[in-house]
Amino acid sequence: MKFSEDSNEAAKFLRLAVPKMVQHGIVPNPLNYTLWYSYFSNSSPSLNTALDGAVKRYGTCPTDIGEALFLEHITETDETTQSTNKIQQALVHLVTDLSSNITETVIQTNQFSNALKENLDDIKKSELCDELAKKINDLSDNAYGMCNVNDAFQTQLETAQSEIDTLKKELEESKIQATTDSLTGLNNRRALESIYNEYSKSESNVSIVMMDIDQFKLFNDTHGHVMGDQILQFVGKLLKQECPSNITPVRFGGEEFALLCSAVSLDNVAGIAESIRQKLEKVSFSNRRTGSKIDPVTASFGIAVKNTSELLEQLVDRADRALYKAKNDGRNQVQIAE
Repeated sequence: MKFSEDSNEAAKFLRLAVPKMVQHGIVPNPLNYTLWYSYFSNSSPSLNTALDGAVKRYGTCPTDIGEALFLEHITETDETTQSTNKIQQALVHLVTDLSSNITETVIQTNQFSNALKENLDDIKKSELCDELAKKINDLSDNAYGMCNVNDAFQTQLETAQSEIDTLKKELEESKIQATTDSLTGLNNRRALESIYNEYSKSESNVSIVMMDIDQFKLFNDTHGHVMGDQILQFVGKLLKQECPSNITPVRFGGEEFALLCSAVSLDNVAGIAESIRQKLEKVSFSNRRTGSKIDPVTASFGIAVKNTSELLEQLVDRADRALYKAKNDGRNQVQIAE
């Protein structure tokens, strides 16, 4: 399922979707927003046919049918992380725009409704002939009825806006969770490419440090995975402390970390890696369960500076080769790629 990345177009689809949900008594929750946004974007004809059929049969779209349609037409087509991220970004844009539009519409229609009621009250107080007074009363009754319907619709829109605000918050949180390693709090591998692309656009001097904790499998086998997780958490904190704002630490996977550097000279990158290496090897750990002391943990580092038009995979591969050299030469050292 592809969503529009144009904010105006996306907001237009949801402006159509909200009244449709209100009209048929469909709960304005995130799942239904997505269904009816997709409906008006005409991105899935089979989904549109199924929604039309549900509304024709039931006068609404029952919850169980909505959930089934969501799973069938929305979820199963999001096969890659990249497409999921694009959907999240598009939804954040469109719900932001829609929320703003609803707020403006509520204010304007409330002002119009109140002004109309005041005008009608003034007319009723005027002295008119019987025939004209009757017509004015009929007009007044109809206008008041329209205002009451509008007031009820305003309430529904305000409820929908509250749901949209909640959806926006949940989308922003899910985006953060999708790019953050839950154990260390660092950016995860999924975020690495987008950060690399941003750095590459604004700065030609880009480099990466690949860092791997030495003999970590043996450490886990000896001291247990709980203690291993504590080591990883400590390394995450150390990297946050040691990295300036233009160096982004990333948990690459398992016991491997990456430092993505922008506008930092090779000498400074190597100096930071060496500082992290030295601080790590001097830290004493102990097993909280048994109280026994644990030998210091060490790490090996490989550094590569980005060549012109080099892809992230190529840069990581060169840094990895330098890292393997550090491992083969005795571990607990920093090596620079050729």
